[in-house]
Amino acid sequence: MEAGAWRRVPEVATPHAVGSAIGVLFGAGGLAGLVVAAGLDPAAVLPRAVVGVVSAAAVVVGAVVWRLRADFPVRASHPLVLAGVALITTAVVVAPTGADALALAAVYTFLAVDAFVFFAPRTAVAHLAVCLAAATGAVVVHPDLTPGHALALDVVLVAIAVVVGVLARKASRASVDALTGLPNRRGVDQALERLARAAERSGGTLAVALLDLDHFKEVNDGGGHAAGDALLRETATRWRRLLPEAAVLGRTGGDEFAVVLPGAPTAELALLLAALVRDERSPASAGIALWSPPESPWDAVRRADGALYRAKRAGRGRCETAVVDPLEESMAEDLLVAVRTGGLAVHYQPVVAAEDGRLVGVEALARWTHPVRGRVGPDVFVAVAERHGFVGELGTAVLRQACRELAALPGAVDAGVSLAVNVSGLELVETGYVRRLGEVLRGTGWPAHLLVLEVTESVVEGDAARALSTLADARALGVRVAVDDFGTGYSALSRLDHLRAAYLKLDATFTATVHTSERRTQLVRAVTALSRTLGLGVVAEGVETPDQARLLADLGCDYLQGYHLGRPEPVAALAARMAGAAAPRVPDQRTGTARATAGSSGAPAEV
Repeated sequence: MEAGAWRRVPEVATPHAVGSAIGVLFGAGGLAGLVVAAGLDPAAVLPRAVVGVVSAAAVVVGAVVWRLRADFPVRASHPLVLAGVALITTAVVVAPTGADALALAAVYTFLAVDAFVFFAPRTAVAHLAVCLAAATGAVVVHPDLTPGHALALDVVLVAIAVVVGVLARKASRASVDALTGLPNRRGVDQALERLARAAERSGGTLAVALLDLDHFKEVNDGGGHAAGDALLRETATRWRRLLPEAAVLGRTGGDEFAVVLPGAPTAELALLLAALVRDERSPASAGIALWSPPESPWDAVRRADGALYRAKRAGRGRCETAVVDPLEESMAEDLLVAVRTGGLAVHYQPVVAAEDGRLVGVEALARWTHPVRGRVGPDVFVAVAERHGFVGELGTAVLRQACRELAALPGAVDAGVSLAVNVSGLELVETGYVRRLGEVLRGTGWPAHLLVLEVTESVVEGDAARALSTLADARALGVRVAVDDFGTGYSALSRLDHLRAAYLKLDATFTATVHTSERRTQLVRAVTALSRTLGLGVVAEGVETPDQARLLADLGCDYLQGYHLGRPEPVAALAARMAGAAAPRVPDQRTGTARATAGSSGAPAEV
């Protein structure tokens, strides 16, 4: 056993657990003693009285400890164990017969169990040694018992202690990160539940923080996994020293850590975390949320996750706090209900081939009508979902509904009409995103090769390594990727290389002046030429006039999307469009006049 493990207290040794166990064991031991006392020979007045008093005292101590179990001071368990040894020894020594003495001595096993479940191995062995010495002495001095009885009792005590100790540590390791010795995700969840219950009883609060190491992938790539592991261990040790003793610090996976601090306002925790995120040896980003009843603690975790994402997008090395707005909180609750009960609608905006106006795809756009506020724009409710940590659930609900509705459209799959859905960077860094994506595709029957995930360039600014890894796993399913809103931010060729996209979508603000600005015209021409060299399709968004459509097609854009070609519409209107009842009108490049298309027949499997 390593030195650290020899001193490590099992994870199960929480105040509540220790107090509960000691209270039960003292009470059970006292009741057992009272049963023995009641069966003693009435003539043995003194032994009967002593055993009865000792047993009653144990019951009283157990009741008091049980009452205080929620805030039981763990250190108080040491004198209580010694008091228990003294009480049992007294009862064994005064027992009138050997049988009575052995019955009472059996209660020593309670102390052995308690020591090896809740104390570090070093302390547990010391407690067991005291227990064995007392048990051996008490049995040996009894006139009806022999050293053989004492040896047999000692063997039983040691065997029970060792077996219980091994099992307790195995159970404890299920909640401990093997690399750092910190609580793992399960351990953090357990600590959060425990501290939330305690705060609820006391009317207190909890501060919850999530942290990610910045540029951890570079450490792994440059020095190998050994360097990454060393950094994680050093970070855990250093952060543990900097945080208050009451704080729970855990490693929840990869380069992710979590902190739960009872009773601290977010401002206090923000000051503590500022020192952590600016540490030159292990710079990090952090998000903080304050929890108080009746909110679920997991909602606070989701809000902290949203704050962490904002910190990373803002440039890393930052600590962002989730601000609670009563109006937004109400909206978030209503939105979550709508997500979970099918209260969202999905509209579809056509994407057509620039060459001949054929319908080749649609973009799914979520719509939400609040029962009181009316229609709420996606720019508002998606941001609310991100800040409150359920954007992944929102995205999955929209994806499932869109795939299900399009799969039910006659001819959609045969015509190769692609479905594009917007994906938040927060979704891409969520655990299990690709698994959920695969489940939706299998459950709805929508082909993976006809699904396009639209992501913005900014996904490489946040948790780039995780987001890009998720996109790679999605592509392995057959799903394609499009870079949305290209040209609105700091566009770089390296981003296209990292994202491994199949399409670029030129943002509407980028194309709005293409017919009036010669410089913008040349930029579009350069982008389409480069995209063609790289094998990327180009979609021009925001096409609102025939002149824009005609010029963008001449400049090499492969596909067009915008109000001129079709507004977002419910699935019934899309079905009519595909049936030819409402074909989009696109400019004829030869005459410059508008003409109707023949629907989606023969459309390629593209966006």
